[in-house]
Amino acid sequence: MAEITIDPVTRINGNASVRVLLDEAGNPREARFQAFGYRGFDQIARGSHIENLLPIVSRVCGGDSLFHQIAAAMAVERALGVEPPEEAQRLRELAMWGQLFERHAVSLTVHSLPDLLFPSSDPGLRNIISINRVDEEVIKRLMALKSLGTYVLEEAGGKAVHPVNFLPGGAAQGITGDRRRSLIDKLDEAKPLLIETGRLIKLLMRRNEEAVNTLGTDPTSYLSLKGESGLVITGPSLAAINAAGESLAVLTPEEAAERLEESNSHHSHIRSAELSGVGEVRVGPLARLNVNGHYGTPQADEELEEVKAQWGFPLHRSMISHVARILEMIHAWEKMIEILNQPAGERMRQALKPAAGRGVGTVEAPEGTLLYNLVLGDNGTVKQLGITAPLQFNLKALERSLLESARAALGGAETGERATIMLETAIRAYAPCIPCGVH
Repeated sequence: MAEITIDPVTRINGNASVRVLLDEAGNPREARFQAFGYRGFDQIARGSHIENLLPIVSRVCGGDSLFHQIAAAMAVERALGVEPPEEAQRLRELAMWGQLFERHAVSLTVHSLPDLLFPSSDPGLRNIISINRVDEEVIKRLMALKSLGTYVLEEAGGKAVHPVNFLPGGAAQGITGDRRRSLIDKLDEAKPLLIETGRLIKLLMRRNEEAVNTLGTDPTSYLSLKGESGLVITGPSLAAINAAGESLAVLTPEEAAERLEESNSHHSHIRSAELSGVGEVRVGPLARLNVNGHYGTPQADEELEEVKAQWGFPLHRSMISHVARILEMIHAWEKMIEILNQPAGERMRQALKPAAGRGVGTVEAPEGTLLYNLVLGDNGTVKQLGITAPLQFNLKALERSLLESARAALGGAETGERATIMLETAIRAYAPCIPCGVH
């Protein structure tokens, strides 16, 4: 056997495959995560007017559509030196927390829960349908959380997919008092379910200790936006730390874009990304937690203390990303309530005057840091657009995790089927978004 091939990888967002190349002795020597597609949106957007840019980039990925919109809007605003009104910024943040909440719920429930509940079962049984047959109430509760995130996103963004409320310079309209109270009530009702889900995920991590300790344990450097008092979804600076938690760099979005280095792959259409002077970094829920050290909201930080006591800090094991996702959902829940309890402002948009300029927008998408590097012409049209997605930053770390997992799988008495299960489980810990990574 010269290689192990998994095509397609199941229960991820998009289409991808894995090839593990073996040496003459049958030992894994290289792991390749492969995905193919034309990266066209940075070309399609050229020549478009800034007023039309957000609907275009929203189509990069339906699941992350809002994050692409806001990153593009921020790049336009930085290029033109415009600051959106505070109410519009809060509304954007509310919508992003809602979509992050929704995306994490889908990742934990549909993609990863079968791995955690049925780690050794036949693939035909290792899925959400089988879980539903065994315990329908569990699935109902978990999908109720997904629906809550979708509801918040629709209220703030105007639509649940490809929101229509956000524009360069701000937003079209706010949320009225009655709708705010309705959202707060729905969020309040979800607290017991959210805390219970957090306990379930942590319990499943302890039950899957072998997977936690073998499927991607290499320490890496990390990159994310850094807040003044906790984890943020937007912000003025990016921070990179090494595996020991020591600072490597604190950068503005523009400085990060200047130091960005992308490399073509000989086996995939995903271009790996890193920062000069920093090197390879990992992004995502685990990176955000390691960079910021805490969440900055009471309930999420209380839950975090148990995690630190169990697995230490910084957290390097890839599988602990599942725990980081549920803790981020708790943090997002607290942030959404905090935003909705603030007095609503009336001014929603700052007028734009088209001009030449360059701007960089960065947001923390569910899978990690998303960066938009934009150059505008005098008439407000796009001259150049660069999009760097989380999967590009994570690609090398993901392939190392796959190689480590393959060596663990083939180093004992595991069958080829068991090796496939372990490799796919390792991939789903990263929750890679293929459409974002290859377009």
